[in-house]
Amino acid sequence: MSDAGSRGIAFRAMREPDLAMLVGWRSAPHVLAWFRDPPKDVDEARARYAERLAGEHPTCMWVVEVEGEPVGYVQDLPVASDDDLAVRVQLPGAVGFDYLIGRPDLIGAGLGTRMVAAYLTDVLLAAYPDARWFVACPDARNAASLRVLGKLGFEQRQWIQMPGEDYADIVCRLARDGVHRLLPTSNQSC
Repeated sequence: MSDAGSRGIAFRAMREPDLAMLVGWRSAPHVLAWFRDPPKDVDEARARYAERLAGEHPTCMWVVEVEGEPVGYVQDLPVASDDDLAVRVQLPGAVGFDYLIGRPDLIGAGLGTRMVAAYLTDVLLAAYPDARWFVACPDARNAASLRVLGKLGFEQRQWIQMPGEDYADIVCRLARDGVHRLLPTSNQSC
């Protein structure tokens, strides 16, 4: 588990008992707007995510906790491990991630920015010591996610719209050095 200290945010590996919670979050209206094709039930989620939960897939799944209470989900993977994502992103050495706040009562209160900052500094820097870039690809209509990423210094790059899709994703990237600027500073004197 990774703990973001004073931010009260921690990350723990998702486990099979968490799948019911994930199914609920992925089916919530505020999440469905941006994450398509949710698992319909726990059995489908178990089948879909079995390799990830067993550590046999490059995607790592995490439960986000605030003061010990599960509130959201994040996942990460090396971009090169997904051919479609690698073509879209075109950044060698990048790590991609997705995130969501599962509880609608926590939307719009600044949790997203704190959560993603903590995830970048406390999980991704250590998990991917050779990563040159960190990348998220939100739907271009997702103003809240774009605002979170913008506050953290992510640069919007190419827009990607696949044939037949009614939406476009925006590749947002932050160099590893940009993540280091997000690390909490110490106010202690020598």
